[in-house]
Amino acid sequence: MILCDLWPRLPSGVRSALLRCGSEAGRWVLDASPSHWEALRPLVFSAADYHRFGALAAGVLRCALLACGRRAGTAGELCGALHDRPGLPLLDPSQPLSDPALLRMARPDALLVGGTPWFVELNIGPNIYGVPGLEDRGATFARSLPDGTLAEPPSTLRARASALAGAVATPDGRRGRVLVPTWRATSGLAAKLDGAPALRRCLRPAAEAARAAGLDVSVADLSEVRGGADGLWAGEDRVDVVFNQFAGRVLADGGARGVLRAAVLAGAVRLFVPEASCLLSTKQVLAWMHEDVDLYEPADRALILRHVPWTAWLGPGQSAERRRRVLDRAVRERTGLVVKPSCGHGGAGFVAGTGVTDRDWLDLLTRRSAEETLVLQRRLVPDVTGMRFRRLDGARAAARVPFVLSPFLVDGRAAGAHVRHPGPGTHSAAEPVNTAAGAVSNTVLLLPDTARRPPR
Repeated sequence: MILCDLWPRLPSGVRSALLRCGSEAGRWVLDASPSHWEALRPLVFSAADYHRFGALAAGVLRCALLACGRRAGTAGELCGALHDRPGLPLLDPSQPLSDPALLRMARPDALLVGGTPWFVELNIGPNIYGVPGLEDRGATFARSLPDGTLAEPPSTLRARASALAGAVATPDGRRGRVLVPTWRATSGLAAKLDGAPALRRCLRPAAEAARAAGLDVSVADLSEVRGGADGLWAGEDRVDVVFNQFAGRVLADGGARGVLRAAVLAGAVRLFVPEASCLLSTKQVLAWMHEDVDLYEPADRALILRHVPWTAWLGPGQSAERRRRVLDRAVRERTGLVVKPSCGHGGAGFVAGTGVTDRDWLDLLTRRSAEETLVLQRRLVPDVTGMRFRRLDGARAAARVPFVLSPFLVDGRAAGAHVRHPGPGTHSAAEPVNTAAGAVSNTVLLLPDTARRPPR
């Protein structure tokens, strides 16, 4: 499929209205500084193409799970097969990989090259941020236009609440209860927002959406939760499911981590997204997909070859022969490759082969892969689009910039999207487009397919 930003095809009046809306809207990134850039308009895609893109992403995730299933049957066995593993204190090692809950929430990252989506990371798991702000931004843009001109994509917030309602269903017929907790941590969302009141405000839309889906909801700090193998309580309320956007990054206030772990391992409470999902996000899984490419059914093989860039891994535990073959190819194709840590995030450890010498490239690969698992991936030169920006201190700029397009997938269906651009004048081709490195978040609107072709 071919996917492209349809902004140039919009009537000039519609473009002007959206740019005016972006200029007049208030700050929407919660932790933004005065030097933060914001995009003045959304990306625009055909509604049909957006849904095809979501189905394509869901297919890639299914192929990733198949690769894991060839190596393990449970989360514990998958941990053993992965040479680097993220710290997951709430992991249930008996969790079967056949459980559909493992793909409950995902936000795979794609780059468009000539309009073709290529999925470079999978991002499966609970710690997927930005939903309320992105939806508010999209709704603000859509309201600035006549009815039906452009549509918002399906709501991530509502889709997630619906999935949460399914997860809370109780066998005895009573109304299930979900805990939407606050927490303290040294990284992630809680650390960014700097305090429980700000985190509670950020999580309020999730709690409200869960109530609107018919759930009983408790909101409490994890340090206040009590129980263990016999059950979990927030105040006087027994909890059935924990909305675990913290993804294990919890300071052990009042033994919260131990209480949660005991309850999860005993089956007394469920995590909305099992921590085993995070194992599927390790980039080594992309390498397994290419190792196994001839084992897939023809349609899945074509999906991988057309939409997942060639990826291989280097690391401890690798056979000497395979390591030699991967290193030989890495040296031959240095300028066409990038390297990343298998379990890294935020762009940490990313190096493009174009930015180093042959000697430094080989030294970097051999030295780092002796201590951690790395993945080599074919370097992509992404499409660019024209974007206008404002800075919170009042500056304005325009630039042609690349972007990362990430659909939110809830139970395999697309609902919303997160776009990231580099700010004007801030990006090097040897760097990833990542919010941790200053990239600008954006959203999408959809052009109804009856309006896709301009009149002759």
